[in-house]
Amino acid sequence: MGTAGIVCEYNPFHKGHEYQIQQARQIAGIDHIVCFMSGNFLQRGIPAITDKYTRTTMALSCGADAVFEIPFVYATSSAHDYATAAISMMNSMGDSIDYIVFGAETDNLQLLCYIADIITHEPAQLSALIKANTASGISYGAARAKAVSDYIYSNSSEFYCCESLQDISKSDLDNILSSPNNILAIEYICALNRTKSRIKPILIPRTAPNYNSTSCDNDICSASAIREIISHNDISSLKRHIPSTAYDILTLSNNKTFPVFEDSLTPFLNAGRILIPKQSEIVDMDKDLANRFYKLKINMTYAETVAALKCRNYTLTHIQRALLHQIFSLSKDEYQNFKNNGWISYIKLLGIKKESSSIIAHIKEVSSVPIITKSTEIYSCKAPVISQMFSYDIKASLIYSNIVYGLYGYDLKNDFRQSIIVL
Repeated sequence: MGTAGIVCEYNPFHKGHEYQIQQARQIAGIDHIVCFMSGNFLQRGIPAITDKYTRTTMALSCGADAVFEIPFVYATSSAHDYATAAISMMNSMGDSIDYIVFGAETDNLQLLCYIADIITHEPAQLSALIKANTASGISYGAARAKAVSDYIYSNSSEFYCCESLQDISKSDLDNILSSPNNILAIEYICALNRTKSRIKPILIPRTAPNYNSTSCDNDICSASAIREIISHNDISSLKRHIPSTAYDILTLSNNKTFPVFEDSLTPFLNAGRILIPKQSEIVDMDKDLANRFYKLKINMTYAETVAALKCRNYTLTHIQRALLHQIFSLSKDEYQNFKNNGWISYIKLLGIKKESSSIIAHIKEVSSVPIITKSTEIYSCKAPVISQMFSYDIKASLIYSNIVYGLYGYDLKNDFRQSIIVL
């Protein structure tokens, strides 16, 4: 019994996502599923393959009761900030959300909680290991993963005191700490710990291949594999991997508003470099990366720019986020101000099932921040930080709409013209 939150991108919605919702209802006995979904741009710093309202419709048609939008500034952030923002959204809803449901490559929730507890408290030995690893030139994520693994095995007597952890080898632990969905799962639990949340975690082990796998041998495959199919314009092959109702929704958008890929950002990135020759203090763009970026020739595609910047110090996703924030001129000071003001200042509803309207009524009643059902409502909010943060959501919709128009000549509705989806 209860209501569960799912943090998602649904890029696009597929049978693995449907399975997660079904398992949450069947195994955990969840009554209602509330999704917290990225908008038109994603955590990897790229545009979604189809717009947020189409993805909302797909989610609602396949088992979700309501979909809320994670603000752009957090939807395109690091795993730590992405998870913290999502949990903060759930916490802001009072007693509305009882559980967070997430997938992971491991089925060992106790291990993930153990790792999250270590990271949350970060003992001095772990801090020293992280510092030493980052000094060697590897990315922070890789440095922390190696440090956590080394810390655990240097304190093995404590680790092995739990029966369910006794069969975990060092190589198993290294693999767990490097797997994308495990990393996010750990960050969700860390965020629950940091915020002293009442929300309980529920783990649904992934049945699909690894996150980045392009294998399509099974009905349930990764979103990466599905995007690979779409990139070859082989939409009919998606039938096996996407729920029928979601497939019908997606095909209606084909070559109308969908698909959208990252190279569509090329003119925005290059125009920014021409019009604003050098920006400073952009989120995810440190001085070294900025210097390397501005030394590149301008006539390069977005993908070519990312490839030219790739090195041992930065992951591809970090570079992509930095370039996206460069396009949006998201400054470090402004971003920090958003976090200093409680992380979440409003929550925007994207869509709802008719029969689940009571959920929204309760959320509105108990929420500590405004629940926005019409974009114009944002201007009745008095706190400046609300309109400032929301302005990035508006920019994201306008840029995405412009991309769609450039690709297909279709005028995608912006947030002021588009009503929430009701099914």
